Amino acid sequence: MLISMDDYHPHADGTTADTACFQRALDAIAARGGGTLYIPPAPYLIGSLLLPENLTLHLAAGATLIASSQPEDYLTEAQSQAECSSRVLLYASGKKNITIEGKGRIDGNASAWFAAEADEMGYRLPLPQRPRMLVLENCRQVTLQDFTIEQAPMWTVHLVNCEQVRISRLCIDNDLSMANTDALDIDSCRYVHVSDSYFSAADDGICIKTTRKPLALRGRAAHITITGTILRSNSCALKIGTETHDDIEDVVVTGCTILDSNRGIGLLSRDGGNFRRLSFSHITFNCIYAPPVHWGKADPVFISVRPRHPEITPGEIAWVQFSHLTGTTQGAINLHCEIPGALHHISFDHLLIDQLASAHPEQGWYDIRPPCNPANPGGMGLDNAYAINPATERPWGVERWPDGMPGLFAQGVTALSLSQVQINRPDPLPPGWASQPVIERP
Repeated sequence: MLISMDDYHPHADGTTADTACFQRALDAIAARGGGTLYIPPAPYLIGSLLLPENLTLHLAAGATLIASSQPEDYLTEAQSQAECSSRVLLYASGKKNITIEGKGRIDGNASAWFAAEADEMGYRLPLPQRPRMLVLENCRQVTLQDFTIEQAPMWTVHLVNCEQVRISRLCIDNDLSMANTDALDIDSCRYVHVSDSYFSAADDGICIKTTRKPLALRGRAAHITITGTILRSNSCALKIGTETHDDIEDVVVTGCTILDSNRGIGLLSRDGGNFRRLSFSHITFNCIYAPPVHWGKADPVFISVRPRHPEITPGEIAWVQFSHLTGTTQGAINLHCEIPGALHHISFDHLLIDQLASAHPEQGWYDIRPPCNPANPGGMGLDNAYAINPATERPWGVERWPDGMPGLFAQGVTALSLSQVQINRPDPLPPGWASQPVIERP
């Protein structure tokens, strides 16, 4: 069954809401057991839409879905939350066989949800209850391909406890001054393949996590493959964690490019779930400093095991392989574990780094956020960006390298293997740099 939106007579002017006629078309497809909804070239202003199963939503080249800036247009609420908001633009729960495709666009209208100017920390303060662009919960057989999402005001694509997901040739391009606009969040999902895509966001490019959520949405994240994808982020280009309430296993990332990112690869265990069998290979990177509100200090790789809540022991990170990584960085690789024996069997094979001097005031500092504020040990979000340590005049968890900045620092790592590691550094070394490129501590 093929339906064109033209048959439902939308205003298609980009300023008058077309939500009701879109939902009627989707409901018609649901009533007939499935089909394709063709969106012709035009701008369409919409609020929340419920997607049925057995749906192909085809966005023709020149078609743009514009997210409403009015909170009352988001009547559909997801079971999951992100940054205290359950509002969502496109939503499905418990559905199978959903495809979104085409050369069209989704415009998140982000500027309507943020302050016009950034503050002194480089943060544009958001309005509450920003909507996510696409949330799929408990869905199966999902395909996202060829379309573009721009200017998302919150997490862009959030997949929750989904299985059999294929993402290819997807472009997500968000404003780098707007925080919490993760491009792709893979949350308690299994059998996910991401390829040949471009993700650029102020927060994480791709984040694999297992958040705290209703029991029906809980589960491990496993069997995830990411290949041939370009990532750019003011936070972390490719992150696993920090929300890790269930295990994360069997992740393969290969043939990817990380550019202009504050942190390249980040593995952060905080909430009890274990990380096991993770592989990262043939990745190029360019790591630079971002505004201080973002976690990280130009780290190509950051691995961290430390408590978030004083009563919860973070899970272990084990059997992680890095192979054929190469690039430039203004920071250092930082491997950091505060739980004895919880970070083990980490290997680097064929690692080539050009470590560059910079006049940036953050060079020579490292960052182990979150959480760090002693007044609120379990704090999240802004508490880990704006709570300032009076001794350093920087956020809690941002400290100077104790013996100068190395190229690779490892503390509390058991069975660390380094093979064919080359770190090229300036000669002579700038002030505040460690004399040894690699520093290991028990």
